[in-house]
Amino acid sequence: MHIEDTIPHSFLSRLVNEARSKQILRYYLIIIPILWIVLFFSYYSWRIGFDFGDRFALTLWIAQDIIMVLMIVLSAIFMRRMIRESRSELDDIHPKFDSLTHVVLLPCYNEPPSVLMATLDALVAQSVADRLIVVMSFEESSPDLDETRRTLEAKHRESFRAFHITIHPAGIPGEIRGKCSNARWTVKSALEWTRSENIQLDMATTTLTSMDSDTILHRRYFEVLGDKFLRAGDDRVYSTVWQGGLFYNFGLDRSLFFTRVTGLLRTIWMIGFNIPLQSHSMSVSSYSLKLCCDNNLFDPTYQMDDMHFFVKSMVTRRGKVWLKPIYLPVICGPTSGNSFSEELREWARQARRWSIGAFEIFHYVVSERRNLGYLSTLRLCATILLLYGLFQTIMFASTIVASPIWHYTQWHAGNDHLIWYAVSVIPWLFIT
Repeated sequence: MHIEDTIPHSFLSRLVNEARSKQILRYYLIIIPILWIVLFFSYYSWRIGFDFGDRFALTLWIAQDIIMVLMIVLSAIFMRRMIRESRSELDDIHPKFDSLTHVVLLPCYNEPPSVLMATLDALVAQSVADRLIVVMSFEESSPDLDETRRTLEAKHRESFRAFHITIHPAGIPGEIRGKCSNARWTVKSALEWTRSENIQLDMATTTLTSMDSDTILHRRYFEVLGDKFLRAGDDRVYSTVWQGGLFYNFGLDRSLFFTRVTGLLRTIWMIGFNIPLQSHSMSVSSYSLKLCCDNNLFDPTYQMDDMHFFVKSMVTRRGKVWLKPIYLPVICGPTSGNSFSEELREWARQARRWSIGAFEIFHYVVSERRNLGYLSTLRLCATILLLYGLFQTIMFASTIVASPIWHYTQWHAGNDHLIWYAVSVIPWLFIT
């Protein structure tokens, strides 16, 4: 007899509904047993037999190396095309090119004025700066807020088609702290402010670009974005997210060696994995204003604005969303600290944020499976599981767990496979 048979059905229904209303039942709980199974199997595979454990470990590590080589090759292809396109000019100007408006969202919090100035200076240097509407949003708790606001407004009030600074108040019901809530406030403020200033935003000719506050865009970013936007076609222009190649080397010459290595690896991951495989958009991306409005802007109950926006777009468009590259460099700030210990703490904080955010997105994907379509749901779930669960987390832990057993097995079984260990394990320990 099942336990359900001993409990009244109405009680079970109330219990399930209450759990759902309190968000106790989360689909990402499916991932956790899978990750633990992989981790434990990495250890206990050796108990089945030395040969089995040997082959399993080799398969695991060679698969990692294949993925690394694939990312490097795809990164090289992206870089080659990026260098070529960054040096060329548009051959054929679209007839509607001059009608475009580019709204730039710039959520800020605790960045020093020098970083904000560098980001804004890069926007001023844009070839179509006169078509930019730049909206900066500061958190209410940001330090030296009044002075920073006066300085920025005095310098950049006339630099663009329009420039506006808004303050995101704390404690809005239904919001959690993070870029999603700040980005939502920024878009709402931009729409309300442009309406009050009689600035017309045509859904058919307006793009939206979400940025980090420590971002240096190539001077032709919006020029190329506008051309791609106009040539996307009516069937795709409102269902496309454009993604530039993110290079995490903002101030890298002044950074620690660890920061330089991780920044380079994140760049390879971005241009060699995320963009070619269309896994999801990242922190600096562009799309139509119509797509953002159809998505009801950004969801303030999530942390990862970039990934959630892409998945939400797929829900809105019933799974038909395209991630298209912009072959121009976008310089972003790497995860860093003033010392090695501070940097490790910052990485731990980021890892927690990414893990929690990815798990919440997994739950959202499964919850919206009917709107996404089952093929899109399976693809997104597999991406999250492989990307954030297996590849970025458990593979590293599995390598650590298997390493001493690998040594013990090789020396006692008499198999001279240490060269595989040097080729496969050491690079993976380095990249993680």
